[in-house]
Amino acid sequence: MNVPTTICVLTAATFFSSGLVVAQTDAPRVERSVWPPAGSTWTVQTKSSGSLGAGSRTATWQALGEQDWEGRRVMGLTSGGGFYLYYDANRRIVAQVRDGKPVQTYDPYEALYDWPLFVGKSWVSEFRIRDHSREQTVALKYDFRVEAAEEVTTPAGVFKTFRIRRDGPDDRYIVWFSPELAVEVKRVWERLSSHRPGPGTNEMELLSHNIKK
Repeated sequence: MNVPTTICVLTAATFFSSGLVVAQTDAPRVERSVWPPAGSTWTVQTKSSGSLGAGSRTATWQALGEQDWEGRRVMGLTSGGGFYLYYDANRRIVAQVRDGKPVQTYDPYEALYDWPLFVGKSWVSEFRIRDHSREQTVALKYDFRVEAAEEVTTPAGVFKTFRIRRDGPDDRYIVWFSPELAVEVKRVWERLSSHRPGPGTNEMELLSHNIKK
């Protein structure tokens, strides 16, 4: 999939209208985690191949706001069918759950985001992921970097985003995160031939949204 992107040279005052942005003269910056309000929905299309699946599908996600899960407060998202994603308040994923049972859990979490966000920001996330169906636990380490602030075009419109890249030993994962919507509007995930299940790709883009104010 080739989605055109245009690098934007903008001040923070013009890049995002959110009050979470601290104005600077050279680049936009978001100081703290942002979430879509509870009840917000958005629909995405994913296209997969190889070890990451096959074909195309659409899914509608809903923001649930704060939830209780195993004695801790988390932020919840669901795509229906009994499937839930749980994060801590800083958008660090802690669990995938189906029908009340954990599918995967992250100890202590995978740091998908690290605040504040600005171009050039980098961080490392080290964690253990448990696959409950296989009763396997794997230690992982990923390098993250905010590569650019850019406009990206999807079927849902044109959005000002941060492009964030995750590099691991066997895969590459890039997301385009819109602070205005507080959701990822595009994703490209590639497993390399050295990955244990084999090579594969998964691409996502936003089709529509109903983000509550």
